[in-house]
Amino acid sequence: MAGTGLAKADPFPLLSEAAIPVRLPQNVLLIGIANAGPRLVAVGEHGVIIYSDDNGQSWHQAEVPVRVTLTCIAFATPEIGWAAGDYGVVLHTQDGGLTWQTQITGTQVNQLMLADATQFATANPTADSAQRALRRANIFMGAGPDKPFLSIIATSPQSAEIFGAYRMTILTSDAGKTWADGSLQVGDPVSHNLYDAAWADGALYIAGESGTVLRSTDGGKNFTLLPAPSGTTLFGVLDAGGGAVLAYGVAGALFRSTDNGQSWSPVNIAVQSNLTSGLVLKSGNILLASETGGVYLSTDHGASFSAVASQPMGIFGLAQAANGDIVFIGTSGVRAVPLSSLN
Repeated sequence: MAGTGLAKADPFPLLSEAAIPVRLPQNVLLIGIANAGPRLVAVGEHGVIIYSDDNGQSWHQAEVPVRVTLTCIAFATPEIGWAAGDYGVVLHTQDGGLTWQTQITGTQVNQLMLADATQFATANPTADSAQRALRRANIFMGAGPDKPFLSIIATSPQSAEIFGAYRMTILTSDAGKTWADGSLQVGDPVSHNLYDAAWADGALYIAGESGTVLRSTDGGKNFTLLPAPSGTTLFGVLDAGGGAVLAYGVAGALFRSTDNGQSWSPVNIAVQSNLTSGLVLKSGNILLASETGGVYLSTDHGASFSAVASQPMGIFGLAQAANGDIVFIGTSGVRAVPLSSLN
């Protein structure tokens, strides 16, 4: 049969099209921010990644090979970092965020998951968990690369672990040259969305949908499900210091544990909007922020919080600049303010 002469359309063009240059990139919707040494680097919609070398006062757009929304970013060193987001895309930088390269997308992530589930089912043919893993992997394959990554842990220049929707988890130990599926080692049989991960007292915690909290004591290789603080979805987890861990999320939900996540106590923060981001300051004090611009400060390892100066935008990320200023990102882009102005 003669060919039609028509080129086959790329089903996912946003994964192969570079981010569009933006005249004022610091004003786009931004979702994640990280420190790369003294540099600040933030990610957001349409593949935009921006960086600042003057404590958040001016910003420049990085070279990015994709146009999908990016949700998270982390650096292992001032030069080496990863960013990730929609369609299961993972980007890598070796120059502090100035330029980025695609390492893997959701298509390859789904293939890794299916291969891992098939191997597990072959080794455990009668196990219900193996059949569930195989069904889950085939559902992912059928749906295509439609699920986002939501959080990154960059442990070293060679090692990173990335978490996302429906328990999607991948990890690398060779700087991203190869990736492995880690979802079977995350002990959540319901496959909740995993929104955030953080180190606390040598353990790695994950917070997610419907009050999901998991903990790893072997460097992120295996995660055990902890007692849920409540059924409320959690967007963040952080090390509060003094042996305490905080988990926060929907409608002002805030919980504190002082026994490695075995039990949780509610913390009254007097806010009804979603708590979307948190930051441990260089002083050890803690800031939490909400999707309506509320900002809350703790000086006692998260046992209590008080409202400080709110910001005129929904906040999705926080960072502390080299000069001590607080940099907020969110619905209106970037806003840098002196720490003293929040008191």
